[in-house]
Parts: sequence; structure tokens; C-alpha cells
Amino acid sequence: MLILFLVGVFLSIFLGVLAWRLTRTLPARGIATILVRVLLLAAALLIGFAYWGQYTDAGHRAFDEMDGIYPFLAGPLGTLLAAAAALTGWLGSRRSRSAG
Repeated sequence: MLILFLVGVFLSIFLGVLAWRLTRTLPARGIATILVRVLLLAAALLIGFAYWGQYTDAGHRAFDEMDGIYPFLAGPLGTLLAAAAALTGWLGSRRSRSAG
């Protein structure tokens, strides 16, 4: 499971960097830029929670038995949010290029 988790983390990092770079051409106060930053922050928090819940002793004590599903699903959800941030950045940069 650790290998799968690490693949998800690296994929999230790649998507996050891609989303961040795509927002460099957008207005600083634009909705797409703000949305990308919020999605990336939420993705980082979820992935951190997933790591804590699955791979630390304190996380195992806090989430035992069936409660362990919460940190288990937080990792893929964080990766999906990073993908949504990359998609938002791409759509925002595409829209700004076509607007002028």
C-alpha cells in the first residue's frame, strides 16, 4: 500500500506544479487563480491527513478498525483535487489566451 500511496503523492505533486505554473499567466485576483490555490491547499491537507492516519502510530490509534477508511480515502481524494486544480488552471489559461 505504501507504493500506491507514494505514486499518488508524486502524481499529486506533478499535477500541483503543473496547475501552479498554468496560473502564472492568469490575473493574480482571478477566480481561476484563487480556485487553483484553494484546491491545492485542500489536496495537500488531505494527503497529509492520509499519511498521518495510515502510517503513524498516533494515526493508527485515532483511526482503528473501520474508522481507518477515512484516511484511506483521503489520499485519492487529495489526488483528485490536485487533478481538478490542474484542469482549472488549464481551462483558465486557455480562456485567457483566447480572450486576448
